[in-house]
Amino acid sequence: MTSQMTENKLSVIIRACRLVRRMLRADPEARRSQLMYYSMLEEYFARILRAKEEGGFLVGHTVFFPAEIIYAMGLVPMHTETATWTMALFTGDCSDILASGARLGMAQEICTPHRGLTGAFASGALPHPDVMLWSNMVCDNTAKSGELIMEVCHCPGFLLDRPFKRSQHEIGYLVSELEDMICFLEERSGRKMDWDKLSEIVARMDRQIELVRQINELRKNVPTPFRPQGFLELLTVDYLFPGQPEALEYLETLHQELTEAVREGRGAVKPERFRLMTFFIPPMYLMGFLDRMSRQFGAVSVIEPFFTYWGEGRLEASRPLESVAMKSYMIPEMRMYGPLDERALNAIVQCVDDYKVDGAIYYADVGCRHSCATIKLFKDILAEKGVPTLVVDCDVVDSTVTPEDEVREKLEQFFELLEER
Repeated sequence: MTSQMTENKLSVIIRACRLVRRMLRADPEARRSQLMYYSMLEEYFARILRAKEEGGFLVGHTVFFPAEIIYAMGLVPMHTETATWTMALFTGDCSDILASGARLGMAQEICTPHRGLTGAFASGALPHPDVMLWSNMVCDNTAKSGELIMEVCHCPGFLLDRPFKRSQHEIGYLVSELEDMICFLEERSGRKMDWDKLSEIVARMDRQIELVRQINELRKNVPTPFRPQGFLELLTVDYLFPGQPEALEYLETLHQELTEAVREGRGAVKPERFRLMTFFIPPMYLMGFLDRMSRQFGAVSVIEPFFTYWGEGRLEASRPLESVAMKSYMIPEMRMYGPLDERALNAIVQCVDDYKVDGAIYYADVGCRHSCATIKLFKDILAEKGVPTLVVDCDVVDSTVTPEDEVREKLEQFFELLEER
């Protein structure tokens, strides 16, 4: 039975999506793709809310997990970290679930999306999944989260062991892991894998990746046509809707809108003054503020090397499971998985040149040891290219870590520095 707290939390997200869509419909300059995006979000969380009552099988999974398999089996996916981020985005305050996690012994140093997850499941702010799936991608917080969620939710789970390196041997190993996971899901859910459906999803996912690449090509234009924080839409669509028809419809619509904007010479901000590279996730509770600041100073994120800059390769519908494995090596974030090497460093340098980057903003989540370890290295590489970097110590979810006034002061000083160059 769905708890009252769960209904309240998920219903807040659903109502917020509806409110945003009403506001967008009243705005003559709003993009049609934005309406589609918030409609997708609303339905995604509504499915989670309805899953137990409608007899659905709810599958919790961590970030970078191949949700294509969950969709192909007709199960209901719940991306756990995104659920926490979305709570912070639409409520502005996750202190209750963070406090709940703290009462369970979750240390302050642990990444808040994962601390929040523990508290959310323990307090009923999120419905308990029927099974929990997780992997060792891309950090130690993610690798340990699944075990803890299994314990809190009293559900079975499966750890997908994805190798660090890429070779035929490692890809074959990952395929065998995926096969074992499918057997686990079939046994627990009573549903069989629909291999034809998985092939269709893989074909759509290939098109989805190609559309993001084409959108990034359009973002190279001066002025760039995509809104300042628009990359979060691309990230969310990748996380929540891999290979789904609604994702293709959204991306095709967005591509058409940006193509028209480029043809007409319309930029996302007027005038465009600063073209930015963005590292990692901004504080969700400050998204509205960050958008206003960007527009005020004519600043726009034109590329995100670890979110939207896909690696090379194509997916083959005729080999669906191998393609799911191959996709895990094409995901932008995979440049941060395993030993840091030229995959990450060359991508940064290439993006500076291709996107005419003026400055970079590094959102350093204080609970993310994995990403924060790269701050000096990335700053030094960008400095060699003549690109200054602003590091914003922050938290994706916890609004008490970095107040808005502090972020405002840092951004204003950074934009002044860029103006003087």
